[in-house]
Amino acid sequence: MNYIFCLVSLLGAFLLFQVQPVISKFILPWFGGSPGVWTTCMLFFQMVLFGGYSYAHVLSRRKPLTQAWVHVALLGLALLVLPIVPGAGLKPLGAANPSWQILVLLLATVGLPYFVLSATSPLVQVWYSRVYPSRSPWRLYALSNAGSLTALLTYPILIEPRWDVVWQAWIWSGAFALFALLMGACALGEWKRGSAEASRRVHAAEVVDALTPGPGAWRRVQWVFLPAFASLMLLATTNHVCQDVAVIPFLWVVPLALYLVTFIICFDHPRWYRRWVWAVPAMLAIVLASGLYNIPWSWEPGFVMELVIFFATMFFVCMVCHGELARLKPGTSHLTEYYLLMSAGGALGGLVVSLVAPVVFTSFMEWSLGLAGGFVLVSWVAYRGVVAGRAAGTRKLVGVGFAALAVVALYFIVNWEFLSFGSALARSRSFYGTLRVEAWTDDEGGKVHSLYCSGTEHGRQNMEPAGRREPLTYYGHETGVGMALDALKDKPDARVGIIGMGTATVACYAERGQTYRFYEINPDVVSMARKWFTFVDDLEARGAKYELALGDARLSLEHEPDQHFDVLLLDAFSGDSVPVHLLTREAFAIYQRHLQPDGVIAVHITNKYLNLAPVVERLAKEYGFLTTRQCVDPGDLAGHYQPDYLLLSKNAGFIRAHPPVPPSYARALDVPLWTDHAHNLFQILQQR
Repeated sequence: MNYIFCLVSLLGAFLLFQVQPVISKFILPWFGGSPGVWTTCMLFFQMVLFGGYSYAHVLSRRKPLTQAWVHVALLGLALLVLPIVPGAGLKPLGAANPSWQILVLLLATVGLPYFVLSATSPLVQVWYSRVYPSRSPWRLYALSNAGSLTALLTYPILIEPRWDVVWQAWIWSGAFALFALLMGACALGEWKRGSAEASRRVHAAEVVDALTPGPGAWRRVQWVFLPAFASLMLLATTNHVCQDVAVIPFLWVVPLALYLVTFIICFDHPRWYRRWVWAVPAMLAIVLASGLYNIPWSWEPGFVMELVIFFATMFFVCMVCHGELARLKPGTSHLTEYYLLMSAGGALGGLVVSLVAPVVFTSFMEWSLGLAGGFVLVSWVAYRGVVAGRAAGTRKLVGVGFAALAVVALYFIVNWEFLSFGSALARSRSFYGTLRVEAWTDDEGGKVHSLYCSGTEHGRQNMEPAGRREPLTYYGHETGVGMALDALKDKPDARVGIIGMGTATVACYAERGQTYRFYEINPDVVSMARKWFTFVDDLEARGAKYELALGDARLSLEHEPDQHFDVLLLDAFSGDSVPVHLLTREAFAIYQRHLQPDGVIAVHITNKYLNLAPVVERLAKEYGFLTTRQCVDPGDLAGHYQPDYLLLSKNAGFIRAHPPVPPSYARALDVPLWTDHAHNLFQILQQR
């Protein structure tokens, strides 16, 4: 039975965490590729985990026979909903709140299997303690976390590159069937342990445990607060990184894996957690993370260093939270209650980040609040660790020093984090990210408005009448999209599709009689583009036609009649990356249907972290498009960047007229054809 308990703990935890990236990747294309998809999925998993722990808490107090039959029946019901492949009927059709649609979809697809898996750890540990009253069940908890960590690490390295997501779902479903058989064996074993001898051993263990003082109200509060704060830091860090980098499962997996490592370390044995050893580095990490963009470094922190600092900060804070939580472990008679309140805390942290913060804040304030609150928490823990066992006078002296240090550090953290947002004409936050409009004056004294999504500028306009029609930043006449749109100057009935509105800068190119149709998933972007920028108003004043399709561009195009676009611009940014679901075989089949035979697809592939050119070139080859890469340096033109575009067309004359001008950092790479179910972002990590 010892080996069966260990195997069930490992396999159950492995499946519990393996299903998270599988199902999240499956539905990502359906909801616009936003980081909000992952945080909403995390909220769902945490809430179902709370439900599973509640079920285990109630069931463990029933007779062994009742426990066995109820759990075996639940395992059977979970098997009936396999495989966990979402049906096409669950695709979103309207513009309702994506969060609720995602929660309903997950409930219908993986809700019951995940619920069963969630109950595994507390149930198995209770049953283990009854079979082996003299042994500690906490090693099984560390073992289950090791299974969870293995699931997360093997997914991007072994699972994702080898099988598409449909096969992943089927393999997972088969492994769940094996788990159900093993768990059923454990449940039936619990039934057999209902004998008089087993009951005597269990009663003896419970009598010994009852001699230990029960947990008080304050301890129960800590059982909720500590995991809640750790969960908040996990999701806030994930949001912070994904919004400024890319919506990549790898960047979801790393913080979650580190989060699990803290559980493994803290619950394996008390010797691994020493308060000051972990709390002092946590203080330093928080200061570095807060000042990363504000401290005048002698060098510029790169992408890798940013990730190291942000993830290290989250790791040390979670280590302190879970270390303190492990110090508060109860006896086995309160084991399921302990897990129940822990899971309630995790779900509470998820609720704050996923549902409350987007309503209350107009920026990712939970990251800043987490750093400030985390510094207070770890400072207190560090102080307790340093003064432990020391004389009262020494404790007071050290306390004064710690308080002074904490106040000074907290002053800088608050200034860096809460004042670094600066002034803005407008701010908003939604499921799709944060937006802000800033006003400033250029070198010639002209008034300029800029739109930012997180840290990326998504468009700019010179508000002076003489310069309002000049396309700035990524959209100048010398860019790839400028070449494609200038070619339509003398075609009065031209139709242009734009995926990703931003400030609607490309409307500068619209001439009388032409139609520019914008596809935008975020209503706040449309509101800000119309209120703070004049590109659309000027387009209509010139006699061109403006059309708007609100919602995910790919889903909108999928359900629309053929649009006969002369140019289709793919410019939908998420942080600093084009969403993956817009760069797949299925997506390009839709684009081709809406394109004129000699039309042009302009793909904006500017990216600091991902080499998207090979992906687009492979897609072009699949559909018979010719390509030319345009990364023309605008020189000293103020307000212009050097964007990277790939132009795709079956019009050989257009391609010949625009010979390729690739960037100096261009690298050839053999990339398999991307599909909705199979794409590997590790292959295209940028190396400049």
